[in-house]
Amino acid sequence: MKTALFTPGPSNTSDRVRAALTCDIGTRTPQMKALTQRLRQQIAEVANCGGDFSVVPLQGSGTFAVEAMLTSLLPTGESCLILVNGPYGERMVDICQIYELPHHVLYTDPLKPISVTDVVDYLESHPDIASLALIHFETGIGILNPLAALLELAEQRGKSVFVDSMSAFGLLPISFTSPALQAVAASSNKILHGAPGLGFVIARSSALEQPRLRRTLSLNLQAQYHGFQHDGMWRFTPPVQVIAALSCAISEYMQQGGQAARLRRYQQIASRVIGGLAQWGIQPLVTEIYGAPVITTFVLPFSSNVLSARLLSERLLSYQLVIYPSQVSEVNSFRIGFIGELTDHDVDRLIAAIGEIVSDI
Repeated sequence: MKTALFTPGPSNTSDRVRAALTCDIGTRTPQMKALTQRLRQQIAEVANCGGDFSVVPLQGSGTFAVEAMLTSLLPTGESCLILVNGPYGERMVDICQIYELPHHVLYTDPLKPISVTDVVDYLESHPDIASLALIHFETGIGILNPLAALLELAEQRGKSVFVDSMSAFGLLPISFTSPALQAVAASSNKILHGAPGLGFVIARSSALEQPRLRRTLSLNLQAQYHGFQHDGMWRFTPPVQVIAALSCAISEYMQQGGQAARLRRYQQIASRVIGGLAQWGIQPLVTEIYGAPVITTFVLPFSSNVLSARLLSERLLSYQLVIYPSQVSEVNSFRIGFIGELTDHDVDRLIAAIGEIVSDI
């Protein structure tokens, strides 16, 4: 298969990466081993996770990584508290139910971050809980959860923490120095600007090396970790082009200034979108302090009979513009994402197109 191959050493510019040698990479070749090793090192550099953690990539979407994390790393017979304030927290619940993993569920207000006080109260009344699982940034509405405070709470109470940081990894800080943190799941196609099709888990090496009951074949993180340690190879056919693309994307991420630069750019895009839509009376559903410049739910100032979010979405397709459907059925709303290779021109086109549609009603 044809894909980009570049040397395992660092690249000075993104142009050098793009212009790298093109050749056939077999999935069981030294080139594939070098590419995989480089990618694992790059992800660890983005995480700044230190030597106590190892990166285990695997084929599939981000949900594959979350499922692998929970099924591979939750200890047998110990109960996990899943903190839910949106659909991705509910997805963790589904995973634990399907695999019959012992768990509790704490549902909180989907329009607000998870309440640390509520978690304290729940832990007080359920002493059997050994770990917490949560979403770092819940994209269902656009809520940033208090990861640092929850890690501190877990550390104080001797609990382990498992994090789905799909839409925050590489953008928002994660304290890998916390002894409570056991693993973080993320994917190629969010903040890092890679292509979809690759998930990864950054887990404590001690947890990966510890023998555990096997619950799954292809999503077994320990088995893939030991495979990488043994011969550097994937157990099953890897998505070679997606891996190479992500490695290139991380090189660009680093060259552009890393986490600080990406956050600054997303903040600029978010501010431009929010300010532009305000002139049409379109406002965020939740207060800005609860969110992050990743995705925001906006409320239309009209009844659905006048202009529904569904109709707005359909009309915008004719402008070659795509918005996300809302996860909130109670209000006439839609979502806009701020991440990816967006430009000021893209934002201006969106605001102008919505203005034209609103003016027509």
